[in-house]
Amino acid sequence: MLSSPRLILYTQNDCPYCVMMKRKLQEWGYAYDEVNISWQLEQKKFLKENGHRTVPVLYHGKVHLNKVDTADFTKEILEAELDLDEFWQ
Repeated sequence: MLSSPRLILYTQNDCPYCVMMKRKLQEWGYAYDEVNISWQLEQKKFLKENGHRTVPVLYHGKVHLNKVDTADFTKEILEAELDLDEFWQ
């Protein structure tokens, strides 16, 4: 993929699922901005206000993308949530 939607991945220190999600995104060729809530407490507040209790949490704009367990999250799920047809128009 030459270009991809810019994603925001919320993580925290010592999180094996965060490592797993980062690896998946890299393997699939998706760029992302990482927000570590261990250091960015305002972002941690954002996650809590939006009902998230764990990380990793993946967003594109205001759309929450990973609504399944990280181990079950696939490229197909990601691309269905992203609606890539709309992105490429």
